[in-house]
Parts: sequence; structure tokens; C-alpha cells
Amino acid sequence: MTFRKQLVDFLGYMTVRWVVAFLGLLSHPWALAVAHGISDVVFFLDARHRRVALRNLELAFPHWDRRRRRKVARCSFRNMGRLVVEVSRFPRLRPSNIGQHVLYDDHQGLENILRPMREGRGILVLTGHIGPWELMPFAHALHGYPLSFVVRPLDNAYLDRFLDRRRCLSGNVTIPKRDSLKKILAALQRGEAVGFLVDQNSTPNEGVFVPFFGRSACTTTGLTRLALRTGAAVIPAYILKEPDREQYRIVVQPEVPLVRSGHKERDVVENTARFTRILEEIIRQHPECWLWGHRRWKTRPPEDPDPVY
Repeated sequence: MTFRKQLVDFLGYMTVRWVVAFLGLLSHPWALAVAHGISDVVFFLDARHRRVALRNLELAFPHWDRRRRRKVARCSFRNMGRLVVEVSRFPRLRPSNIGQHVLYDDHQGLENILRPMREGRGILVLTGHIGPWELMPFAHALHGYPLSFVVRPLDNAYLDRFLDRRRCLSGNVTIPKRDSLKKILAALQRGEAVGFLVDQNSTPNEGVFVPFFGRSACTTTGLTRLALRTGAAVIPAYILKEPDREQYRIVVQPEVPLVRSGHKERDVVENTARFTRILEEIIRQHPECWLWGHRRWKTRPPEDPDPVY
């Protein structure tokens, strides 16, 4: 690492740390108001990610007019601000007060993850960058169910260590994506839960092309291969803000049955497509809560080489 890169990373880390510390001192409504204001400024100034978000929305919802796409893109930036607010409050959250802040859905909730746990099976939590996604595993652990989750280390090593410490305050364990297989298998063998974010662009050596909003998207197969190999239960889960209340609701859907035709690679593609359809449906229902600024369709299949961005 060059001195310049190290200095830039350190200054970026310090900026984020001070912002997080400042937001953590404010009441929740004031912190959200400040974060939304910052997010609106970023939406205006960050032309690159704004263009990516608007292009993604154009691909996903071609029937929408530009005004609607712009509104959802702006809400997506605000969702990132909300995420930072929630991370700033992690040190305040305890098992004694988490129930006032994060609840489970009445109809699709905790029972769907407790059922395979009682059977002694490992659990693969299928999720994405929806709502304040860092809050979901944190709150789940404070409710009494710590888990491991796979993370891609941030490019900024200072910031990565800072976020990792925050993530683990509730008793969770992070597993760096690189060389993660042994740790994941050990956790599943113990009947524990392991979370995966599977809604981002992948490279051809790590993923397969499956439909996502009607267009081929290169999608990681890691969760699929683990499910087929271990028999672990695949449980979709995500977190959303409650309407008209500053509380959050964790939605835990029933276990997803696996396709097992006996043809390994075909089953990998079919199950990956099934998991991706589940996430797409969630995003369709709550488009303002997803991370649209990521180049989800960056990797292109040979039969469709035209650049998306």
C-alpha cells in the first residue's frame, strides 16, 4: 500500500468514525434527519452512483417514468443514511431494549428459523442489501440467536476493522469471504446459522447467470452449493422499517425447498435462480429499500455482451 493510499484511507476512516460518533450522540429522530440531509447532498454530488442507480431502475422498471425512478433512487441513498444511523446506535442496544427497536414479523417471523434449529440442522440465511441490513443480524443476536455471516472485507482496511468491531458487539461472528469454507462448514455442522448477502454482481468463476428483473445477472453460487452439499435449511430473511413508527420488523420466510435432480451443475443454476427470484420479489415490493447504486448487471454473458453501464 502506498503512503498516499494509506493516508486517503485513514482520512476516510476518520471522517466516517466522526460522523458515526456524532450521529450516535443525537436522538434517533434528529440523527435520521441529519443522515437524510447528508444523503440528499450525496445524491446530488455523487453523479457516478446516481447514474448507476437510475440505470438499474430503468432496467428493472422500464415502465416507470424518470420522475418515479429518481424518487426511488433518492430514497435508496437515504436508506444508506438510515443504515449509518443504526450502526451508530449499536453500542446502545442490549438484549433488554432490542425489543423496543426491532421486532419479528407476526406472520413470517422467528418460528421459521427456530424450526430447523430445533431439528439440529444448520441454517443458511438468504438475504440482501435491503433496508438497514447490518441491523438484522445484530438484532437477531441480541434477541438470543447469534450467528455467523460471510462478509467481503472493505477496500479501506481501517474502516473494515471499525465496522467489524461494531458488527460483533452483539455476539455475532464475521467470516471473511476469502478462505471461508472451513469455518462455514464447521458452523453448519454445529447446527448454527450463517448469513449470506447474495444480491450483488459476481464474477464468472464464482457465479452463474440467472434472471434478475428479466435480465441475466451473474450471481454467486456459494450459498447454493453449500445447501446442496450439507442439507442446511435455506431461510430468506430481511429487515424493514415499520410504517409510521421508528421501529423495524424482521421478516423470516419459510424454508426454501431445494431442487435435486441428480445433475449437479443444473441443480446449482436452478436453485440459484430460485433464490434470486425470492430476492427480486422482495425488492419489487420494497424498491426504495434496496441498494440500487451497485452495478448489479456489470458482468455480461457471452450471448449478451452489450455493456449495461
